[in-house]
Amino acid sequence: MALSRQRLRSHWVLVLVAWVMSATSCTQPANSEELEVFIQTALGRKPVRLAMRPMVARVDRFVYSAAGLRSPFERPPALEAWAPSSEGVAPEFLRKKEALESSLLSDLSMVGFLSFDGQILGLVETLEGELFRVSRGSYLGLNYGRIWRVRHGGIDLVEIVPSGDGGWIERPQTLALRQHGEGGGVLQ
Repeated sequence: MALSRQRLRSHWVLVLVAWVMSATSCTQPANSEELEVFIQTALGRKPVRLAMRPMVARVDRFVYSAAGLRSPFERPPALEAWAPSSEGVAPEFLRKKEALESSLLSDLSMVGFLSFDGQILGLVETLEGELFRVSRGSYLGLNYGRIWRVRHGGIDLVEIVPSGDGGWIERPQTLALRQHGEGGGVLQ
């Protein structure tokens, strides 16, 4: 629908009047006297001296020296020789569980050892304070851990854990001898 000439002309007149009013209002501020007084007072004030900014202490350059060491995400070299095998590895589900198999391995600590007839027996304590005597072939931990060596510094065992593809793999663990005043624990 086309606008009539008369309406079009009145629209243009309104636009022109609005433009002229906005252009003239920007040239002469209504309160220019107030603005002049403010500028004169601001320029008349003495400048304030700012305090010197504190000197930044020089920091010595840090040189990262562990770049040549083993990555924490790689297996330790001692475990590289241990090749987990998945062939024929499976827990003995029908075997009667021993008392220490109901505890997490991290909740157990080796607190001592006994030598008896040339054999070293380990003393393992639970979180509840119960003390158990273990030897080679004993089981402990929730992951079907079987002790293969008891020594003066700890207990070496092999856990059987799920491999993630439906099978099982062997994982070596060490239950370290707790020193007096320490919490003991698992070394991997």
